Amino acid sequence: MAYFDNSMAARHSVDFTTHRLLIGTHTSSGAQNYIQIAHVQLPKATAPTIQEYDADREELGSYGAAPIGKSSEIKFNIVQKIDHPGEVNKARYMPQNADVFATMCTNAKVMIWDRTKHSSVPTGVVTPQIELLGHEMEGFGLSWSPFTEGQLATGSEDHTVRLWDIQGFSKSSKTLAPTNIFAHHTAFVNDVQHHPHHSFLIGTVSDDLTLQLLDLRSSKADKSAVKTNGHDDAINAIAFNPATEFLFATASADKTIALWDLRNMRVKLHTLEGHQDAVTSLSWNPDEDSILASSSYDRRIIFWDVSKVGDEQSTEDAEDGPPEMLFMHGGHTNRISDFGWNQNDPWVMCSAAEDNLIQVWKISSTIINKDGSDVPAEEMDQ
Repeated sequence: MAYFDNSMAARHSVDFTTHRLLIGTHTSSGAQNYIQIAHVQLPKATAPTIQEYDADREELGSYGAAPIGKSSEIKFNIVQKIDHPGEVNKARYMPQNADVFATMCTNAKVMIWDRTKHSSVPTGVVTPQIELLGHEMEGFGLSWSPFTEGQLATGSEDHTVRLWDIQGFSKSSKTLAPTNIFAHHTAFVNDVQHHPHHSFLIGTVSDDLTLQLLDLRSSKADKSAVKTNGHDDAINAIAFNPATEFLFATASADKTIALWDLRNMRVKLHTLEGHQDAVTSLSWNPDEDSILASSSYDRRIIFWDVSKVGDEQSTEDAEDGPPEMLFMHGGHTNRISDFGWNQNDPWVMCSAAEDNLIQVWKISSTIINKDGSDVPAEEMDQ
């Protein structure tokens, strides 16, 4: 799941903003799966009054709490359902056009959809706009290029990374072959991501315990530009910091998150420890460049403030975790399958678990603002 990078607030009440959300389903017993578009209506933040002070929490107001006399209801509505062949392993929209999105399928296909070409209700027939054919096994790695419209990279359990360009699609055929195939890994490829500052770099991570960087200017299909062993177990996710070109993170089944400097990948900058099981997903906050979110099989989402690495702690504070651990969300009772930051409403997040429960939430402003002396993320990679 991922928040669409747009807001429809102008169409609605001055008291609310409405956001679009892309959702892929995981059903059981052979039930039909769908790609779904949801509208999430969130109350606008307002300055709290003294009457809203909560003495137990020592907080003034809270997210979702409306002023006296106004509604604080958060509304969630499915506005479009599109038939999908089997479970949706991953779904991501194209950054240049949020109406177009790609899905990773359990049958090893990658499908491209244009939601404007589909009705709001399912028809019972699977009709993607394009089918990307080439992978021999299913996968979960999916990344659209932030630079070139229509280009994406995928990673699969067939040990390969494949590049695609849907601009080369011909209406005479609904299928498309990859433009490049990379076989530099020796086990499942779990995640791929385009570098946000360098159009020729793609990061890939695998069950073979390696983190590797592909340089698209090179013609070598079986060798990456950079390769390093950064964890003691499978590496599940990679996330480049969007604010600085050198800082990025990887997450592993060894329960840790590693911070890296692109200029020297022989050693890690730091290891984030706090999860109690395999770490599966990572995402940097789009508004605060030092904040990293991670999810794990331990059913937790943790916010890390990497600017706090190395800060001194009291003995009492150390009992709650390292100084860079900002917040832990424990609201899910099952494994978290995906999460996404809201691109328009800072600190708002949506997360989904394997029990099909979706939560929309925001941490308290008292946690965000308890220490205003933030260090820019750029200083982390110096």
